[in-house]
Amino acid sequence: MYRCGQHVFPKSGYKGNLSGGLRFLSNSEIATVLRPFYFVVHPDLFGRFPDQRAVNEESLKLLSAHLEALNKRRVLQSTPTMLPFYLRSPQTNNPGKMVRVPVERSADAKRVLKKILQSCELSTEYLDKIPQMPEKPELKRVNYNFTQQDPEDIFSDEYVIFQNINKVKDDKTLNGWLKNNINTALERKNSLLGLREEIKKLEERVVERLKLKDLRYECGWNVEHYRACLRSLESLANLHPKDLSRLENRILVFAAFTGISLDGHVMLFTGDVQHNWMDFIRNIPKHDAYLKKIPAYEYALSQILRKIKIGRRKFMPKTQAGFYTNHLRKVTTTLLDYLGRQQYPNSWPDDLSEYEIVIESEAGPLMVSPTGQFIAPSTCPGGILVDFITNNLSEARDRATLYNSTKHVEKDLHSKCVTSLRLSSLTKDDSVTPEKMIKCLERLLCETKLNFVGCDVFITHYYSVLADGTVCIPWDWKM
Repeated sequence: MYRCGQHVFPKSGYKGNLSGGLRFLSNSEIATVLRPFYFVVHPDLFGRFPDQRAVNEESLKLLSAHLEALNKRRVLQSTPTMLPFYLRSPQTNNPGKMVRVPVERSADAKRVLKKILQSCELSTEYLDKIPQMPEKPELKRVNYNFTQQDPEDIFSDEYVIFQNINKVKDDKTLNGWLKNNINTALERKNSLLGLREEIKKLEERVVERLKLKDLRYECGWNVEHYRACLRSLESLANLHPKDLSRLENRILVFAAFTGISLDGHVMLFTGDVQHNWMDFIRNIPKHDAYLKKIPAYEYALSQILRKIKIGRRKFMPKTQAGFYTNHLRKVTTTLLDYLGRQQYPNSWPDDLSEYEIVIESEAGPLMVSPTGQFIAPSTCPGGILVDFITNNLSEARDRATLYNSTKHVEKDLHSKCVTSLRLSSLTKDDSVTPEKMIKCLERLLCETKLNFVGCDVFITHYYSVLADGTVCIPWDWKM
């Protein structure tokens, strides 16, 4: 699995009959077809460019979900017809060009994959050689589920897109899946107990040595990788004690990018070499300067939008302070240009302080989030943003009210589930809203036959057992 922040990407090895008469594509075939695509859009290739990395991560999630739906002969209408991807540039100081990959609604797997490759100007030679059988007049429904990844994957267990879907009769239900996988989960977890103890001691040593306020790991690669990061940081502390004194009383996070987050945390990209870490640490004061500017930029935008609250998305990846100030400035400028030509609509209240807006990168969405926040990309024209807010004031208010009433219920149910099911931990994917989580937890509490004792459970959209033994289950599981 590859998890960045709380975002988890399923494992690869897509196997399924996407249309009744189309031949099966094996794991090996899919891996080979998509190898050139992975090698130009993999988020880890954009460690120096967090905005571009975030775009590719989000697009890969949507593409994966779309293909899963096609497997079940459904089309996700919410998926855009085009997905933005940045392609790796051979120049280290260049984030690469953006392409828009078409999302085919076709049930023909070869057609879907071919469009992906062609949009990135990648070879389709191997795909073209895969024979295709004629379609049959009648389609039979096939039940699929999620199990472990084949060893043919083109990347290590840290990251791949597509879920390995196998026809396993017992795995149609949560109880059946648990019976087949619970022992594997506990074995994997127990096998890492010694390593976790070593990591705990390393953490304590590093925190004490650098006088950190806290030390966190938010790019959920396997624990061996976390240990390597801790050892690298400890080595730097021995070699450059004066430089690393800048970390004193800070929260340090091993994350998906190197920089200062909007919370003021020091973020170190887990894929960077020590030299890059040192360059950043020596320049922390310059990055802190951006952080100090944020309140002024947010206040200016708030005043222009009639005292609307400038928020952060409830569940969003970390953002660099420097990039965020640029995003705020762009939106402020475009709204000033709008007001130079016309006034806000008469339907707007004089005070928008009960509403909240989040400004994101240029590739971000224009939407009302499940929590009731307006989400807007920094490049959104003033007129379009004003029209969007106008048309969605009531929707934003209703969603915010629902979220505020359900988040407390979710917290209470979370505590009850951990105790009742005797879980080691219980977390969820960011895309699982409080409403969905509540339904999931209420049903879990009603089932007395489920055996999760001692497990780390992660609520998401699929079944899987991670390398560290974490048990992933869909929020809408069936008994």
